[in-house]
Amino acid sequence: MTDTGISAPNGALLNAPDMVKQALAPMIVQVAKTFGVSPLRQMREIFSMRRRVQKLSGSEYYALRLFDPAKSTADKRAFLGQAGGNAINTAMNPPMAVPSCAFVGNKLLYTQLLAQLGIATAQTQALVSAFRDAGQLPVLRDAAAVSDFLRNAAVYPLFGKPQHGSLSEGSVRIEACDGNTLRLGNGTTQDVDAFGAEVMDRYAGGFLFQTALSPDAQMADIAGPAIGCVRVVTVNDGSGPKPAYAVWKMPAPAAMSDNFWQEGSLLAHLDLSTGKVLTCLRGTGLKAEALDTHPVSNVPVVGAMLPHWAETVQIAVDAHAVFPEFGICGFDIAVTGEGPKILECNDNPSHSLYQMAADRGLMNDDLAPLWDAVSVSQKKQVARLKAEAKKAR
Repeated sequence: MTDTGISAPNGALLNAPDMVKQALAPMIVQVAKTFGVSPLRQMREIFSMRRRVQKLSGSEYYALRLFDPAKSTADKRAFLGQAGGNAINTAMNPPMAVPSCAFVGNKLLYTQLLAQLGIATAQTQALVSAFRDAGQLPVLRDAAAVSDFLRNAAVYPLFGKPQHGSLSEGSVRIEACDGNTLRLGNGTTQDVDAFGAEVMDRYAGGFLFQTALSPDAQMADIAGPAIGCVRVVTVNDGSGPKPAYAVWKMPAPAAMSDNFWQEGSLLAHLDLSTGKVLTCLRGTGLKAEALDTHPVSNVPVVGAMLPHWAETVQIAVDAHAVFPEFGICGFDIAVTGEGPKILECNDNPSHSLYQMAADRGLMNDDLAPLWDAVSVSQKKQVARLKAEAKKAR
């Protein structure tokens, strides 16, 4: 997974991430002026962090504020870029040891399994697919079927998203259908038939319509009526799944999802044992702001205790235990008035969210031993599997 900006200028569905690289020259000048860090020193640090296991790009160096002279060299070296995080995740989820990755990445099959096992999750109302069946679940084969479902059968509000994918790409919240007009979660409207055509054009292979969830009243008072998922990352070093860290992703006022890279979204670092908000961040790099209260509701964020916290951590641990072969999982959890519900599981969770929210590198003294223990355990598992395969020949 790669964190980047998402927008929806041409239709109802959020577009793919904008992969255009940021221009570094203006940031180099501003950092030198504001923080007194010379351009030469910035370049030396960037090249050093790019070569190391950190695998940090220039853009990530600035997004994570690694230019800040208040950070020690040791602190800076604990941060990983997306490529470095991917490498750590692969060591903890080596393909040979985790053959179930494809299943877990299928949002329909995964959530249906959770529901069957009694683990709370979102309810899927229909699947859009030109060729796939889904048992007793309604399957919408073409744009006309999508339009008919939205006019006559859907129970609103709805949340739509691709069957595969990440970063909220292709997602949409639909509040209601008024005749031929859809009212979307960001306040805009869309023609029903045009929307059906857009879904089939982009996601004929699989798109889900799920019952949209609402946050617990305490969280809604702070961040508004849209769901902002809690991301709980769990690990298993062979002794059973356990939580590693947690963050709360709060959507921007006009956003339909909680992807942090949408302008105005907030990110909070959570105390793993209590669910207390430790820090709250808006923006990245030179535009980053540490906030104590929510900028729209004016309700205090830092110090708030998230509801249903013990159950939120436990549902992540329980879901990981269904697939204990995974060394690491990142669960996106909606905390509703009825309690936590798992929306999806990521086998390659982006750690940038944690690093920005906590202002600590992933390889800090608290977390690095966890990653190391899981990686060692998985190496042993791969060795056993290879030995068994060789013996079976």
